[in-house]
Amino acid sequence: MKLDPAWRPVLVVWAASRAFFLAVGALGHAFLKPGDVIGAYPEPLGDLSYWAHWDGRWFGHIALHGYDSVAATAFFPVYPLLLRGGVEVGLGVALAGVLVSAVATLFALYFVYALGREWYDERAALASTLSVAFFPTAFFLNAVYSDPVFLAFTAGCLWGLYVRRDLLIAGLFGYLAAGTRNLGVLLVLPLAWEWLRDRRRHGWLGLVGVAGPVMGLLTYVIYLWRGTGEPLLFSLAYRQNWGREFGSPWDTTRHAFERAGDGVDYLLPWRAFETSSVNPGFLLSNTLGVAFLVFAVAALVLAAFRVPFGAFLFAVPATLGPLTLDLGGLPLISYPRYVIVVVPIFLALGSVLARSRLALVAWLVVNAAVGAYLTLLFVTWRWVA
Repeated sequence: MKLDPAWRPVLVVWAASRAFFLAVGALGHAFLKPGDVIGAYPEPLGDLSYWAHWDGRWFGHIALHGYDSVAATAFFPVYPLLLRGGVEVGLGVALAGVLVSAVATLFALYFVYALGREWYDERAALASTLSVAFFPTAFFLNAVYSDPVFLAFTAGCLWGLYVRRDLLIAGLFGYLAAGTRNLGVLLVLPLAWEWLRDRRRHGWLGLVGVAGPVMGLLTYVIYLWRGTGEPLLFSLAYRQNWGREFGSPWDTTRHAFERAGDGVDYLLPWRAFETSSVNPGFLLSNTLGVAFLVFAVAALVLAAFRVPFGAFLFAVPATLGPLTLDLGGLPLISYPRYVIVVVPIFLALGSVLARSRLALVAWLVVNAAVGAYLTLLFVTWRWVA
């Protein structure tokens, strides 16, 4: 079986980007004073534990001890199960998480490249892959977070749909995506659209693939129902334990812009490291959240004209859906991280950046510089997203 030539550029981009963020993280951990640690669980012990901060603690705890609290159910099970596999073969949970994330990122970048090649050409495919790999929050693709696995399954679903043109393969990826994060259920939109558009070709069997993302979410719901008697316990956790209340996206956007100036002082990196307080990171997140929202909406508009309609159907709620969750004084608290999994907007961006080498290089340099700063914040226990 001949290996797809796309793997060569993908491997180069993957190795360069992962090495860059790993090196920055190692330097930050070695030479910068850590911030004040907050959280419910202790940091996982072992190598690379500084990549398991914030949500990484929760994923590590679930991998070792299961769902032993309501709050933990907000973290969907596929990623902790993969971590558990690493632990079972003798790895520390942090090291297992970094390895799982690295492998998932490799496949995610391959799927992005293949989609770019299918929709545009080789240059656009490379530009799209670089745009994902060096995005400012792409350091999360090294971390003990579910983002890289979710990105791989989401991109894999679109790859199965638009490159392989196989609804069953796409549906399997959609099933796994929905078991990794609730957002994965939105993949039913492109799957259903493509089935409706060409139902004669896909046949009734194609509906099995269409149902994949819904079944992925339903599997977790049934697990919670059988274990706790509360099928939507994760939704309860969002509200009661994590303060995520549903609200108007207009109100969230208004609140975000009202708080956009909170972290302007900390755009200068040395200011954030002058204190061990966690406050600068959270204030900075209000400023960065708005910047990432503006980027995402602009890229979404671009995607409306540059990606297949089915992919756009996923991109719209994936980009704007987080605006329905307002956390009071931190309205866009995790938005910069959420953006990186919206695959279609990066493909649309890459298709444009590919037209100018200078524009692409400038974009990557700026992204890498911002990403380095955010990586230093993360590995020293300062909030990013």
